[in-house]
Amino acid sequence: MNKANELPIDQHVEQPSPDLVREALERVVSSDEFQASPRLQQFLTYVVEEAIAGRGPQIRGKAIAVEVYGRRIDGSGGQNLVRVEARRLRRLLREFYEDQWDGEGVRIFVDPGGYKPRFSYEPTIEDGVSNAWNGDEPAGRRRSLRLLPVGLGVLAVVVVLGIWTSQKNTEVPPTAQSIEQAERAALGEQSLTRLQAANLADQARGMFFPVFDVKRQQIALGMFQHAAELDPALSDGYAGSAQVLATLAMLSPDEAQREDLLGQASELSEKALELSPADAWANGANGWMLAVYNQPNEALKYARMSVELGPKDGHILDLVGITAIVANAPELAAEVSNPERTRSGSGRFGARNIWGVSQLMLGNYESVVEAFQGAPAAGAPVSAPSLLFQAVAQDQLGNTEDAQRLVVQMRKTWPDFQSEFLADRIFNNDNATRNLILETLGKF
Repeated sequence: MNKANELPIDQHVEQPSPDLVREALERVVSSDEFQASPRLQQFLTYVVEEAIAGRGPQIRGKAIAVEVYGRRIDGSGGQNLVRVEARRLRRLLREFYEDQWDGEGVRIFVDPGGYKPRFSYEPTIEDGVSNAWNGDEPAGRRRSLRLLPVGLGVLAVVVVLGIWTSQKNTEVPPTAQSIEQAERAALGEQSLTRLQAANLADQARGMFFPVFDVKRQQIALGMFQHAAELDPALSDGYAGSAQVLATLAMLSPDEAQREDLLGQASELSEKALELSPADAWANGANGWMLAVYNQPNEALKYARMSVELGPKDGHILDLVGITAIVANAPELAAEVSNPERTRSGSGRFGARNIWGVSQLMLGNYESVVEAFQGAPAAGAPVSAPSLLFQAVAQDQLGNTEDAQRLVVQMRKTWPDFQSEFLADRIFNNDNATRNLILETLGKF
């Protein structure tokens, strides 16, 4: 096949010719929505022509910055501009198709998370939440063809990672389990592929803690990305990816990499909210991303909304809790991580650790020690920060020997853990707690 005909669409759908794609492009760029934005016309034309030429996988923000916006190849300013412009492009595309598309011909998509376009012949057929925006095939056709290999692939991923589990938290009342089972059954009736994507995302979200385990976060990111590939109209994969990318950004000492990860997290969070604006996870992931972006007020707005939408979802409560810590709202962190609070869901929860940190921020040092000393017995995540926070509390209680022992143990077990760096990142908005941590580290 000629390279000019290698278009990035699903192999099970008849491929549109380059001429049809160019006709679709012309309709878009000549529309009223795009006439006032010549740069976005050039942006869309550039990425579509690159895809037609068979170079879709090589489309990068840096190339767009140079070819479309005339920016220099060094530095990150041009790529930041491209990210902002890409959001505008996606919005204008959405407005154009909502207002003018009749469901015939080729439709152009530029999905969040990248700049490579994809093409579809048919109108989107999705659930009521997504309101017919973001699929590229009628229900049951492409998905039924892909069901067997996808199912085997998901099963292999889960088995290899050793996280496939049907065990639910013992605190979950039977009614909550029944509701969750009913929701899964409803998904299965709608689409087995969607059910597989939702299950995979649910398994990956249980890997959020320990937050500081980079390898664990990267594995979870791959699972979330696969969930989004399985069902591009399900918000879970995008919300989970945004959540992990923001976490990796917080952990990155490289500012350029941090900025790039946050840019990706922002785009995918926006995508999740587009698909499911009333979804607890989509709102919670956006709140976490904003907290890492150091926009605490906006972060807390989405975090509180997330709690209202999912008041018993253990993973939502954990996500809100860590958001509240970074945004310097220890009362909210304590509220959502309270040991007496009922929570539902499978996998690993970080509520005990969040509770311990909230008590550290509030000055309740005995509660801090109690929370972290009981973590291993309760099966809660144990990491370098667990020992560090406990050491700070012991130091404030006057238990110098215990504090020293914990710091020594932390440095021996996790020699590469950057305590001072993480203290700055986590407590960027809480100088008092950050100073306590640095003081304890300085003593030992």
